[in-house]
Amino acid sequence: MTNYFNENGSVRKSLAQAEIKLDVLEKLIGSERYEPVGECLSEAQDHIRKAEQSMAGVLSRYMDRRELGRWRKWADETISASRTEGTVAVIVNKLERKLTIYKKGMIVASFDIALGRYGLSDKLYSGDEATPEGKYLITRKIPSGSFYKALLINYPNDDDEQAFSLAKKKGLVPAHAGIGSYIEIHGGGKDNLTKGCVGLEDRDMDIVYKWAEVGTPVTIVGAISVENTILSEVKKFDKNG
Repeated sequence: MTNYFNENGSVRKSLAQAEIKLDVLEKLIGSERYEPVGECLSEAQDHIRKAEQSMAGVLSRYMDRRELGRWRKWADETISASRTEGTVAVIVNKLERKLTIYKKGMIVASFDIALGRYGLSDKLYSGDEATPEGKYLITRKIPSGSFYKALLINYPNDDDEQAFSLAKKKGLVPAHAGIGSYIEIHGGGKDNLTKGCVGLEDRDMDIVYKWAEVGTPVTIVGAISVENTILSEVKKFDKNG
């Protein structure tokens, strides 16, 4: 879980502290020093609760059937169009940290990716370091840039503009913040945090760059299924708690 939430500082910090306490706890028990065990366990639980609180707002979206249904619809429409039209399409699954290339509706390649610092959240405005969600198109191929090769997508689209306007009215966006732009799929490594873009290892970016063209659909979803992901483990933990 610590590795999974590497884009969220407070989550990572709390989980790392809990991991340290549990390691100490294991050593105490192994050396039959039971007196400090209760206090050590209590401290570990406190750190886990803090992590849960930090994760709650982000993960609640991924438990929402309406959100999952919307994301599945976007992905299904994109893959179906690829199959019908015999074209290439790209699906980015944020929860699974995967970019998948389809040709004629069939998977031809899949790669691990990096996201924005708060990549599991949907992007609302410039500077939030979140990765956007929606159905986009590649508007430009950049053969050499700050992060190796890059593919620029048409964020913000009309749906993004509407979401930004609504968020502004609700006070969810800083007063002077704009909607942002210049979201890319680029190289530079899958283990680096981005400002909201999708990052890949350079060797993987070479392959994606070769398959993609201006006009290639890029659909970014939060998730398609929560089964066999970190959320399935979180749900088990909640039930046991």
